[in-house]
Amino acid sequence: MRDTKKEIVWLAVAAGLLLSTILGLYNIAFGLIGAIIFIILIIYYTKNTSFDEIKIDKAIDEIYSDLDQINQERMYEMPIAMAIVDSEGIIYWYNQSFGKAFKNEKEGLFKKSIVDELEFNLSEAIKEEDFIFNYGERDYGVVTNAFSDSVHSFELLHFFDITEQSKERKLYRKNSPLFCYIVNDNYDEIIEKIPSHKRSAILGKIDLKLNEWAKQLGSVIIEYESDRYLMIFERGKICELEKENFKILDEVREIENDEKIPITLSIGIGISETILGIVESQDLSHSALDIALARGGDQAVVRRDEKMSFYGGKTEASEKRTKVKARVKAYGLKELIKEADHVLLMGHSNPDMDCLGSAVGLLGACKSLGKEGKIIIKEINYSIKSLFDYLLENEVYQDAFITPKEAESYGTKNTLLIVVDTQNVNYLEMPALIDQIPKIVVIDHHRRSGKTINNTLLSYTEAYASSTCELVTELLQYFDEKNHVNQVEANALMAGICMDTKMFTLKTGVRTFEAASYLRRKGADTIISKILLQDDLNTYTAKSDAVKNAKIYFDNVAISMFENNTDYGKVIAAQAADELLNIKGIIASFIILKNDEGLSISARSMGEVNVQLILEKLGGGGHLAIAGAQFPGEKDLQVGIELLLEAINKYKKENGA
Repeated sequence: MRDTKKEIVWLAVAAGLLLSTILGLYNIAFGLIGAIIFIILIIYYTKNTSFDEIKIDKAIDEIYSDLDQINQERMYEMPIAMAIVDSEGIIYWYNQSFGKAFKNEKEGLFKKSIVDELEFNLSEAIKEEDFIFNYGERDYGVVTNAFSDSVHSFELLHFFDITEQSKERKLYRKNSPLFCYIVNDNYDEIIEKIPSHKRSAILGKIDLKLNEWAKQLGSVIIEYESDRYLMIFERGKICELEKENFKILDEVREIENDEKIPITLSIGIGISETILGIVESQDLSHSALDIALARGGDQAVVRRDEKMSFYGGKTEASEKRTKVKARVKAYGLKELIKEADHVLLMGHSNPDMDCLGSAVGLLGACKSLGKEGKIIIKEINYSIKSLFDYLLENEVYQDAFITPKEAESYGTKNTLLIVVDTQNVNYLEMPALIDQIPKIVVIDHHRRSGKTINNTLLSYTEAYASSTCELVTELLQYFDEKNHVNQVEANALMAGICMDTKMFTLKTGVRTFEAASYLRRKGADTIISKILLQDDLNTYTAKSDAVKNAKIYFDNVAISMFENNTDYGKVIAAQAADELLNIKGIIASFIILKNDEGLSISARSMGEVNVQLILEKLGGGGHLAIAGAQFPGEKDLQVGIELLLEAINKYKKENGA
């Protein structure tokens, strides 16, 4: 409205100026009189207009001042706790709700640090959208608003009391359902070996144990297949189960039968920190069961998103006698090789004889199918040097090896990557290749642990097997081609089996000897395997020193510490651990090696002690009788032995030893 009036006045002024100019053209006296009147009007208007605007501006300022006063009073009296702090967290203002909730009654909080006084993480509150602050027994959702003057920056903090909502949320999470998948590991053996009149009694005992367990938990259990159960219980019960280390595993294992078949269970439970739907929840639990089975069974796996907790696993995986699985996997692998443009074979970093031998065996399969195969090796270490030199004596293998850098050019959509002797992404010779190549096959005999390779087209992982070479040999037997394994490849596979079984003395089953018999028919010579596994004098001397340094703990556990910066230090540690088991009364051995990379532990057992469970507490893994762990960057051997002894004590406490 004020703007419209201004426009009318200025139009009148413009008209007066035009009229004065016209009068001046006809009569100078009239023009001067008009000009004087025009100037007087301008002066009068300007003075009056300025005065009016001043009055209006003053009135507006008064209105805003009144509003500010009202806002300040309302902010101070608001039921929501509020405070203004600077970038350092110094409190410049707070309202009465904030004072009631947080104020130090003796001194107050004005000009004090909210970070120090309340242990409030200001940077996280600014960064996170859903920041929750716990103070005493109350929970607060914090919302921040930034503002500044010409010099300082401030944050207006709003504290919304969400204690009741937090209690409801915790109660909901505690009572939310969890899916628990259970598998009878030895169902097939029970059906096959136990007479029908006794079979029902054994299965009935298992069923009774599980139903009693479910009743104690207040859960629902359903047998959805002859050897599989689904149990649903409240999330709050998981702590109780973990505290008792899933005692149901021990109770079922104690069920006796005349045929001495071990009765074991595999259990998988998935828990997520985020709220999942029914399908996602059961998928998470089912993946936990898959991990338990891949690790050999007789254990429970609790998967919290990507973090795994393992319970049980006290017995070695029993050897499966059916060969149907091997035949199916062999057929699938054969078709994948045929369809691929290139085949890359990769093992773990610092490969050993089993890793290289299994890769060489699969290389022969690729050749027999008319496909080019390449083995990725970063560098030749002491463990494989003798086998590598043996292979290079034959010109067929002189172009079979490539470096990780050279492997980049093979990373096409139709390249097949076969990973052998490991499932852990972090242990690969070239971890980045997993993301570049979509077609992946995994063949391994280790129990699953750590960050595993997902989205594989085919996975053949059997923890019962003595070695990856044994698994590869089984697969090759079901390839139709007659000449897919020559004598050199047979010797490489045999050397890998001999190394992992210590010349058929450890972790050796019926299938191991069947694989060795097949390789013997293909021309493998155990004398060549023995030669490939021989040590030079320096290695043998260093191994003897490691054995000599051993000390006995707990009456039957040998632990030795030694330092070796050579390329074959880890080989010496592994061999020394084997040698310590030859000492009478020793049931488990540990070698702690210090080298330029840090500390590493090699562990061996006669079977009575599960060294895998011990070293898993230190971030390692392996098998019941063979395991390892690493501490990159750690240089103090004393730290290594303290951590190891602590892990052994925990293991003994958990297992009542």
